[in-house]
Amino acid sequence: MVPAESRAAGSAGRQFSTLTGCLLLLLSLMFSAPAPTFAGHFSFSETDSEGAYRLTGRVTDAETGEGLPAVNIQVEGTFRGAITNNDGFFDFPVNELPAVLIFRYIGYETRSVSFTSETADQLVALNPSAIELEELVFTGEDPANHIMERVILRKQMWQEQLENWRADAYTRTSLSNNEGIVSISESLTQTWWKRGEGFREYMIDQRQTSNLLEDQNFAGTRNLPNFYDDEIEIAGFRVIGVTHPNAFRYYDFRVEGRRYIGNQMVWDIRVIPKTRLQPVFEGTVSVLGDVYALLEVDLVPGEMIFFPPPIQEFGLRYRQQFSNYGGDFWLPVDVRINGLLEIGFPGFRIPEIRFDLVSSIREYEVNIAVPDSVFGTQRRFTRLSEPERARLGRSFEIEPEAIPLSEAERLAYETIDSTQTISDAFQPTGFLARIAGEGAVQTGPPSRRGFVRNTEWRPQLRFNRAEEIYAGLNPRLNIIPELSVEALFGYGTGSEDFTWGGAAVYRFPQANRRLSLRAAYTTDTRARIPSQQLGFGAASAAMLLGFDDYFDYYRSERFALTATYFFRRTVLENRLRLQAGFISDTQRSMPQVTSYSFRGGVVQRPNAPIEEGQMRSLTLNLRLGDDPAPFGIAGSSSALVQFQHSSEDLLGSDFTFTRINARVDFRIETMFRRRFLANTLDLRLQGFTHSGDLPVQAFGGFDSRLSLFTPFGGFRTAGNRIVEGEHGAALFWEHNFRGVPFELIGLRRVARSGIGILVHGASGRTWIGDDRLQSLPFEPFYEGRWRHEAGIALNGLFSIARLDASWRLDRPGFFAGISVARVF
Repeated sequence: MVPAESRAAGSAGRQFSTLTGCLLLLLSLMFSAPAPTFAGHFSFSETDSEGAYRLTGRVTDAETGEGLPAVNIQVEGTFRGAITNNDGFFDFPVNELPAVLIFRYIGYETRSVSFTSETADQLVALNPSAIELEELVFTGEDPANHIMERVILRKQMWQEQLENWRADAYTRTSLSNNEGIVSISESLTQTWWKRGEGFREYMIDQRQTSNLLEDQNFAGTRNLPNFYDDEIEIAGFRVIGVTHPNAFRYYDFRVEGRRYIGNQMVWDIRVIPKTRLQPVFEGTVSVLGDVYALLEVDLVPGEMIFFPPPIQEFGLRYRQQFSNYGGDFWLPVDVRINGLLEIGFPGFRIPEIRFDLVSSIREYEVNIAVPDSVFGTQRRFTRLSEPERARLGRSFEIEPEAIPLSEAERLAYETIDSTQTISDAFQPTGFLARIAGEGAVQTGPPSRRGFVRNTEWRPQLRFNRAEEIYAGLNPRLNIIPELSVEALFGYGTGSEDFTWGGAAVYRFPQANRRLSLRAAYTTDTRARIPSQQLGFGAASAAMLLGFDDYFDYYRSERFALTATYFFRRTVLENRLRLQAGFISDTQRSMPQVTSYSFRGGVVQRPNAPIEEGQMRSLTLNLRLGDDPAPFGIAGSSSALVQFQHSSEDLLGSDFTFTRINARVDFRIETMFRRRFLANTLDLRLQGFTHSGDLPVQAFGGFDSRLSLFTPFGGFRTAGNRIVEGEHGAALFWEHNFRGVPFELIGLRRVARSGIGILVHGASGRTWIGDDRLQSLPFEPFYEGRWRHEAGIALNGLFSIARLDASWRLDRPGFFAGISVARVF
């Protein structure tokens, strides 16, 4: 009922109004997982009931009295541990007394404190290491490379013996804007790791500020980095770790200094990237000298890890400590992440987003018998049922603050209420944001606010040579979640035709709304050959500017009944959609009524007549994956096959034919695949064919450019009409080098601004039988030969546009145009 460009325009307000939430999704790349699912019965490792005794206090510098952050605390002789918060406070549950806690901090003497009774506000003062360090003078090779070689070798030795582990974890994340904390989420989880299987994490308990729902709590350890790994995934980048076997290809190491932890020497080593083309880290690592093990890392992503606009600034800092707990394996004690994100483009800006995460991992059990149920599912994250939670004996009632909250965090819990949404906290500013806010529509289920507020009003306005000016309205109302209705009414001034109609869609709740039925009746104007991506609105603008009208038109009185079923995710991780329907369509030709343009003096071609009659047909569409992004903004892999059968004998139609259309989009990562946005090759194969007597209003076609507009998926050297035929085949391709060419010649500032290079091309043709071609009452846009073209584009201009230059290869021809930038 709604043309393509009207659907796009109608959704623009919704897309802008929800852009804040969508872009915040980028944060989840740092510490998130798929939506949680609930467990059945699992045989988890039960921990001793925690919290029988609570030991609280503060660890400080004995000389200055300042609190020491992230001090490593361990229960003597166990794998149990914790860390202090940023102000040095700790809150540590123990199962029995007396208990001996060991406090370790690089640069300070290790201290053991015996607790014989439950204590509160215990002060633990650590003395700075008193061992004198001679000045570091290297007359030969810096020993850092030798030290890191030993670290890598030792790691490989003990990792061969590590089969699995289980640990308990506490994780807290917070989001902040310029005014303060916006939200906090906390979780208590049990995490398993097994060689060859990866991670499984089970949510035991959670809490969050009242403006978050439970399923918006993404605190957990499942996606957190372990900097002992060879490769570490950071925000979509596969970053080469500092202990990778080939680390010396990508890093230089330099000794910065030495410190002591207790009486053991620690080497502080500077990590320096060797490459500017691969994602790496920079910062420092601290290595325990006598055993060659990582004690701590303090790293930031290298300059290669950046995002194109609209991401204006992206910063992360990772800190992590390790301990062997007196054993052979060096395991993470904690993870601390601090970051900021700025998003914007001209006319639209989101306030600075700050995010902080801290996770304490403790109660390790190593190389144990793993219950089959743990890795019996492919789900990486599961929210436990209430009986399973109770059996594990952990909750926030028992251990309320595994890492004590800061005063600002306590205040946030007290003051943030459910009305203070994250979207409100990061409300965009700028003239585009204001326009989007004014254009936002209500699309949810009805509420007490009334009919008008719950109706999506979709105006229609177009100009073409068959209708002249058309104005209409296409309102849509969600009556209940399962049922929505819409109407259509409008008028064409030149054709003097009224457009009207209605439709209803019902989504069956018994099938989880994956099955829907749509019935529609409309009297409207349709394009003789629809475009894959251009709509009436864009064609209207081009005609008013003096270019050829892109479409031919006919009048349609149509009844359509369509059933759609969405299958569950397939093995290809794409949604499969099956659509079947019946269409009865009475069709008639429309004369040309105008050639008006702002330029004047332009004479438009006559509107092509159709073969009038009643077309009754059965349709079957099969779609794998989501619809391709308009104009090639983003690449994807998807497929669409469409069947239409019209029969005089079976359906009483005036036409008898079978038509098949197919389109396959495929994306291949070609180079720099470790990056969040790798170099990619996007391919589109498209074709159509038929049997029987095909009427001209059922011809197929390929898009071309529209005036100066040259989007992906069309012939850029052909202009302002659809390349049509009875049969057709075409290949469209585009390789996105992104900013790599500019990086190679030293123009990194250009690359970081989001400007990149693409090369593109197309090959294809259509076929019309000679006899049919001679009998057509109009001149089609048809060559009867193969068309080949290739070109180059400068992508990302002003963050939203691209400049294309295309050459025809099979005969002389050139065209330069503009389009929407390929962003992803």
